Amino acid sequence: MSTLDYGIIVAYMLFALGVGLFFSKKASQGTESYFLGGRSLPWWMIGISMVATSFASDTPLWTTEVIRTDGLQRLWWVLIAVMTLIVGIFLFSRLWRRAEIVTDAEFYELRYEGKSAAFLRGFRAFMSGIVQNVVTMGWVMFAMSSIITVMTGIQNQWLAVGICVAVALTYATFSGFYGVVVTDSVQFFLAIGSMLALAVIAVHNVGGMEKVLAGVAAAPGYGPETLMIFPDLTTFDMATAKLLIIILVFAWGDASGYNMQRMSACRNERDAVKATIFYAIFQTIRPWMWVVVGLVSIVLFPTISAPYTDTHAYALVMDRYLGSGLRGLLVVSFLAAFMSTIDTHLNWGASYLMVDVYQRFIKKEASQKHYMIATKVAVVLLMGAAAAVVPLLNSVTKAMELMAMLMIGSGIIAVLRWFWWRINAYTEISAIILGLVMGVTNFLLPDSVVLWGMPWSAVPFEVKIALFTVVVLPITLIVTFLTPPVSTAKLEAFYRKVRPGGFWSVLSRDVRNLPGKAIGPTLIIDVIGAILMCYGLSLAIGYAILLKFVHAVVWLLLATLGVVIVAKWFRREVPRLEREGLLAAPSRPEQAIRNVES
Repeated sequence: MSTLDYGIIVAYMLFALGVGLFFSKKASQGTESYFLGGRSLPWWMIGISMVATSFASDTPLWTTEVIRTDGLQRLWWVLIAVMTLIVGIFLFSRLWRRAEIVTDAEFYELRYEGKSAAFLRGFRAFMSGIVQNVVTMGWVMFAMSSIITVMTGIQNQWLAVGICVAVALTYATFSGFYGVVVTDSVQFFLAIGSMLALAVIAVHNVGGMEKVLAGVAAAPGYGPETLMIFPDLTTFDMATAKLLIIILVFAWGDASGYNMQRMSACRNERDAVKATIFYAIFQTIRPWMWVVVGLVSIVLFPTISAPYTDTHAYALVMDRYLGSGLRGLLVVSFLAAFMSTIDTHLNWGASYLMVDVYQRFIKKEASQKHYMIATKVAVVLLMGAAAAVVPLLNSVTKAMELMAMLMIGSGIIAVLRWFWWRINAYTEISAIILGLVMGVTNFLLPDSVVLWGMPWSAVPFEVKIALFTVVVLPITLIVTFLTPPVSTAKLEAFYRKVRPGGFWSVLSRDVRNLPGKAIGPTLIIDVIGAILMCYGLSLAIGYAILLKFVHAVVWLLLATLGVVIVAKWFRREVPRLEREGLLAAPSRPEQAIRNVES
């Protein structure tokens, strides 16, 4: 890298630190300002922040890695997550916004009651705030250290991680949610522009997309099947089974976590819906700019020798084709994506530790100054724990698979708890514990365990998820019916506040008929329209990249139909919500944390 490259990197770091310091005073007004920006940010800024946060330094590296190992079909693992967002557009964005909570762990004492709800809140805060965040930040740091070691010549991983930690920690500690979202807006355009530029430059240098596709088809160990977006659906083979498992198992969830935090930060339900639509569209179309670079990497480096692995393929393409200035700009785009994700997870993780552990169970009454100091201590501790995890990782994909194992069954339960009164705290506690057990079991089972002629270590990850889900869900349902239901009074209070609709026969008809239910008669058509809009746009881009233009036009037409359906839904739904007074600004003032029942 040249002096110009390093100058660009230093300039960006100074900009990020400046934003952190600029917003430090505003963020320090209270925990709601620190974690949610005072619920005052416009929808487009929240939507951009969602997008910027969701692709970190690990995402391009992971996309390239899985294309090299499993082909384009493995992209469905990330594309299917948009299904949760699509359902979130019509259901959960407004439900989370109505709940008016700071963290999704706070939901448990809104929905359930007693000691079981309090325990669940603390346990979930530990799992999400510490375990999930530390592992996620660890693999993001691992990915960023891979970029640094390839592009700068720094081979000491600890030094590379230390540089990343120092910048992100200083910025995140001061700025809170305000700084995270504002900087995300800059990072979004910087990262998108730089990564698109790399894709164009890489394809041009290889000689065009035709040569790239021909090179992949002819590369040793790859072939035409690497370029297949869908498996051969005329035969039921392992590839088809894996796709069905991804669709039927991975798609469940209620858009909780940092997405919920962003929805809660919106000014009203309408803004929450618009931000989620924006996010869902970008989630489906963004992987293709990394796919192009991944395909180029196969042509350039069919095999990668030590000390590098498939995880480094994206950075190796950067190093091969980018000149002075462009290298620094793209490293900055990775640094921006890295900081966006790290800052979000630090802010999100600290909110769990602060709201759901420290204030809920340790220090219930204290000044805002005290809570702000405790919050910043939590941020520092989380960053230190994440840095300690980095040396234990050798693959972004394996780290992501570990997190998926730990969350087995939780997605389905997360949906049912909004719409079925019988779900209780014990249901969710058992799902979390069983997920942990299944995750550990996966690592302990020896290869003497054979399935369909394959030793356990060779069984596809998707198949393992399906098998464990079949075990976990029946047990959680048994636990549900063996434990006491939530009291009618608590259920009614929750229903009146959130108005989800669904199966609430235990409540009176008057309560069930309250206006503004999220589930309506046209929900299925609306969801299908959103699916066509998002996946139609994504597949149109994908097939255009593969030079299959007839397929691209068909999917583009389906996307247009989806846009029409979603536009009709929005024109119909928003006025209805406004008429019923459901889009008013939240009644809760600048209150830092809700006082919950012990």
